Amino acid sequence: MTTVRAHPRRVPVSSKNPSGITIVDRHPRQLPGSSLDAQGIRSITASRDRRGLIYPSDDKLGFRNGDKYDEIIAIWVDYFNERFAARPPGAPLDPDAIKALIASESGFEKSPRTPQAIGIAQITPETLKILLNPAGEAKDFTFHGIRAEGKLGRGATPEEIVLEYKGLLKSKSDYQERALRNFRENYAILKKK
Repeated sequence: MTTVRAHPRRVPVSSKNPSGITIVDRHPRQLPGSSLDAQGIRSITASRDRRGLIYPSDDKLGFRNGDKYDEIIAIWVDYFNERFAARPPGAPLDPDAIKALIASESGFEKSPRTPQAIGIAQITPETLKILLNPAGEAKDFTFHGIRAEGKLGRGATPEEIVLEYKGLLKSKSDYQERALRNFRENYAILKKK
């Protein structure tokens, strides 16, 4: 992914553009290999080297499927830590944090009884549209429009990232504290090991 600077471009002369020159606004340009489709996801999952992966704690957190996705969590945490060189430096994704987040979202159930969201990570239909649009915000895996840093204008704490994921970063509701409490409790259990 790269950003193309604003620049002039020759276009056919018209009543809308009598000079035959228009200014192309600054915009991102997708480079080959900078987005994932379903086949790419399956391929990475199948071919990722399992040696050296850091798995989340094997604690099921009291859920029937609490360890079912540990290998997938380990693979994708490893992938994104490598892809982003653990930015910011010294702050790689933590597989236990991802497992605690999934526990707090769905209890590891593929179809929890929440009609507003989908799957174990509880992706909302709005976020799914962003993720599925190869020309949209997720094209280079940075999710510019939904990142906590972008909304805060500074680096985000892990808890602020969780709140942003849950759509509660700017919320003033009591649910914000309850959602964090659930995440914190699950994360603390995983870190006790």
